[in-house]
Amino acid sequence: MYRLPWIVSIVLSAWLGLSGCAAPQDRMTINERIARELIAMKESDQQLERHIVDNDPQARTASFYARKERAQGANTKRCEEIFQKIGYPDESMVGDEASRAFWLLVQHSDSDPAFQERVAEAMKPVVLRDQARADLLALLTDRVRVNTGRLQIFGSQVVYDTRTGQALPKQIEDGQQVDQRRAEVGLEPLWVYLNEMSELNFMMNQKMYEDRGQTEPWAYPDGYSDW
Repeated sequence: MYRLPWIVSIVLSAWLGLSGCAAPQDRMTINERIARELIAMKESDQQLERHIVDNDPQARTASFYARKERAQGANTKRCEEIFQKIGYPDESMVGDEASRAFWLLVQHSDSDPAFQERVAEAMKPVVLRDQARADLLALLTDRVRVNTGRLQIFGSQVVYDTRTGQALPKQIEDGQQVDQRRAEVGLEPLWVYLNEMSELNFMMNQKMYEDRGQTEPWAYPDGYSDW
């Protein structure tokens, strides 16, 4: 039997070993790379949002909001590129976490409501295939409607009474049916959601409210439905 010279054998073995142990990054598919990128973008986005929720002093500066606007603008541009390349990145393509990350990034793409609306339309058949969540589509639908001057459907977009901290829904189309619509997509009754938003607002501005003598968040009574 012919034997390779020992030095050739060593070199060949080393080459085969390297080619069979390619770096994980090299073996990743396009969708896997996109999934990792979306998750990283979402985490960066949430770090900025956390400064606001935590009432960080830097979140009260113009420079912070300029930085946040630039970051979210860059995320919007990249999400548009991904959307053009693979369509809506559903759970079967990129996994649940990355799919939800894409949705959140689009939800924060208020500088481009036309893009938000294209994504919302593309999301509808994905939800019907059970590859994206109906409640997330509902929230994006409200965002699109408010950003394009229309009445929202599910009541998720709010403003606050600056005196009491009460969360108030922006105008709702057919408000008497809002809780039925919310239930159909898996959302809690509107009064529950608004109380959660009022509580969050109170937490973020607690010292201000306490200085005014208000020690608890404003709350709708149980079962409130006069929208």
